[in-house]
Amino acid sequence: MHARCSRATLSARYLAQGRAPSRRLCRTLLRTDVAVVTFSPTGSLIAMGNLGASDEDSGVAEIAVIVEDAWQHGGLGTTMLRHLVAAARLTGMDEVVAIAPTRGSWTEAALARLGEPLLQRTPFGEAVVRLRLAPHHVGLLAPPAARTRRVVISRAGMASAQ
Repeated sequence: MHARCSRATLSARYLAQGRAPSRRLCRTLLRTDVAVVTFSPTGSLIAMGNLGASDEDSGVAEIAVIVEDAWQHGGLGTTMLRHLVAAARLTGMDEVVAIAPTRGSWTEAALARLGEPLLQRTPFGEAVVRLRLAPHHVGLLAPPAARTRRVVISRAGMASAQ
């Protein structure tokens, strides 16, 4: 998959100036707490994401996604990010952190749809996007804002939409 990604895609994910990750970095990434992978209909790996507890900060999970260029702009990365955020909530994390090469990245926009992220900068100029997790908004399929209706069954067995 990395061979099919542009330098810009590799830089955005690994902050490595357009190079594929080293074997050492790949081994580190494979030791993640939660991994999400996506395959094309022909069986090729086209996207992957990971979620790992921070070594420095308990209750904080680091989150990252990469999608092969040909499969970008169709919502795949955003869907993977939503699943990873839901997994962070389910595992008791208080916050997720993503690092992007610049402010205004798709990661920032996707996390903004799930809450109100806090934006910071690293000393090297990358954007750090922090999203506090509200434990009562657990959901794997959609963010809380996307759920507009729910069905309530009353004692008489009558269903109503709310």
